[in-house]
Amino acid sequence: MKRGRWIACLLPLLAVCRPEAAGAEYAAFAAAVVCGVAVPPGGTTGEMEERSGAIDSVTVTARRPLSDIGIQKTVFDETLLHEDVTFSLADMLAHSTPVFIKSYGRGTMATVSLRGTGASHTRVTWNGMRMNSPLFGMMDLSYIPSYFIDGAALYNGASSVGVAGGGLGGAIALDTRPSDSDGFGMKYIQGVASYSTFDEYLRLSYGGGRMRSETSVLLTTSENDFTYRNYAKKDFVLDGNGNVTGWSYPLERNRNCSYRDFHILQELYYDAGRGGDFGLSAWYMDSSRGLPLLNTDYTESNTSFSRQTEKTFRGVLRWDKYAGRGRVSAKAGYHYSDMRYLEQSRRSYGGAAAPEVQTRSDWRSYIHTLFGDAGWEMGLGERFYLVADLSLLQHFVYTVNDKPVRNTSEPSAYDDARTELSALVSARYRPAERFGIALNLRQEVIGNEGAPFIPALLLDWNPFGRVVFKASVARNYRFPTLNDRHFAKNTLLPEEGFTYDGGVEAEGSAEGASYGVSLTFYDSYIRNWIFWYPDKGATQWLPTNIRLVHAFGAEASARAAVEWGRGWSARVDALLAWTRSLNMREPLNGADNAVGKQLPYVPVWSGAVTVRLQWRSWTVDYKWNYYSERFTTTDNSAMITGRIVPYFMNDLSFGKAFRFRWADLSVGFKVNNLFDEEYETELSRPMPGRNYGFSLEITPRFRHP
Repeated sequence: MKRGRWIACLLPLLAVCRPEAAGAEYAAFAAAVVCGVAVPPGGTTGEMEERSGAIDSVTVTARRPLSDIGIQKTVFDETLLHEDVTFSLADMLAHSTPVFIKSYGRGTMATVSLRGTGASHTRVTWNGMRMNSPLFGMMDLSYIPSYFIDGAALYNGASSVGVAGGGLGGAIALDTRPSDSDGFGMKYIQGVASYSTFDEYLRLSYGGGRMRSETSVLLTTSENDFTYRNYAKKDFVLDGNGNVTGWSYPLERNRNCSYRDFHILQELYYDAGRGGDFGLSAWYMDSSRGLPLLNTDYTESNTSFSRQTEKTFRGVLRWDKYAGRGRVSAKAGYHYSDMRYLEQSRRSYGGAAAPEVQTRSDWRSYIHTLFGDAGWEMGLGERFYLVADLSLLQHFVYTVNDKPVRNTSEPSAYDDARTELSALVSARYRPAERFGIALNLRQEVIGNEGAPFIPALLLDWNPFGRVVFKASVARNYRFPTLNDRHFAKNTLLPEEGFTYDGGVEAEGSAEGASYGVSLTFYDSYIRNWIFWYPDKGATQWLPTNIRLVHAFGAEASARAAVEWGRGWSARVDALLAWTRSLNMREPLNGADNAVGKQLPYVPVWSGAVTVRLQWRSWTVDYKWNYYSERFTTTDNSAMITGRIVPYFMNDLSFGKAFRFRWADLSVGFKVNNLFDEEYETELSRPMPGRNYGFSLEITPRFRHP
């Protein structure tokens, strides 16, 4: 294949993978890809045998080992995860993947939507233990500092079956790992940013002989009181007779929005030689966050306020033993969470009397989870690989609301317990050098209910050079959460999904340059989708099943990196996603306009571009994000309250590293929202304008004997 040939040779794949509902939109996506992505030149068979590219942000492996046959995943290395101390996992994903992060600013909830599915359809694991709340089914990614993660992988669609069940959209696997440095180590980072935002990070480590210890501490505080132009309100100008002669949009300040997050992570690792490797990770979090008032709220911030606090502990003890071509492992863990939502108002009656504080809602939840896992892996020759795994989760939950919602007969408190058992058997086989096939079978038992087998079939094929085609099909199953079950009085059906996807990856390198592209199409059908809707005058939300949701789309990525003389290097990453997630239920009545419409808060188009330019110890990074319009109603109403307009986001940062005999030191300066864009990611939740941050990192050099 000649160098620089366009990816138009892949267009026949569109006709194969294209669902009937896609129509011209698939052609539009294909045109966007064809106009901007080129297939790299092919390589020799020898080049294909052993080839993996490790890059600053994402590690891409074209010919996968047996354990990765057919897997569609994006692997994030430590360099990307530890790029910015202010980043949560949500921030990192927003800049590095085509997924949509639903959030309304730093210090607020951030959930992920994979391939048009909901936040509860993405499984998140930490060192093998599931992080999703048994109450809500989702995981708030803003509570996960990217600096506390040493390795992360995003599994799409059918590939997630090998990680966890119930991931109708996919799964995110996080882990911590020991460093390979000996002796004492230390790193300190101080960050200062707009709106009185401070980040302090300290890491202490020691490694010697068979034992390693690492301690990480992070404290983040912020007033978060940025100003914004409020287009939901008007200030009227009156003449002397009280007639309106004009109006303007007021400039307001974000209210009730301060936050404080504290994290501490302790890791211990021990190499017992023939006895295997032991690891202990213990993570404690203490968070207190104000919930900002809507821009449509006319309440004074000093008379009404709400706050969410959470104290969470997660601990995992793990053991791994390698023997020949096999590995056995065992894990045990514990999770505790104490969450409180408090909404209060102050009412003053004048005079010298102190204001009266009234509590509107005081909701608390207590979660205890026990975790156990046992795994076995074995390579049988060069072409066959077997995996077996058994995991157990035991949840104990208690919730109480001292001030329940009015106009409801639901009890204000409940306690519940649930056991979740999941078994996985996986076989991976490479019958020919360029072809691989994998079969995953998962069986889950939730409480007293057993799910059908959850199968996933995955294929990959390397027809020539450095090009790999992949395809997979899977069935998945997700049971209602404890909250779903409680508020629906056990009337909900489990969600059941079928996912089909196929795509191609290609990469290459030549003369100090490397490049790669990928293109994936997917098609999912999810029956009995659980959807929460407002009931009883919008004073209460209740869950119900939607008969069918059809999610389909395409994702494309391209990367290029080059190095030239005198310490210069550059890298570009580009991502583009087209996502359709349609409500295909039966019409409720003749006026039901929601059928066939995009689900709320799912953008049809999203994209991201990251550019890095480096000269010796100087770096410049530019990040660009785009999200198309999102609707807030099921009928996709274009009214002002039913549509969130598209927006572009631009961030620019500079860095300089210094090397001294006594320490390594680096400084950084960044400008977020470079062009002062006025935008929202959630309805009536303004986002900050242009803002700035400065960081200082110090890594002392210790002398070791």
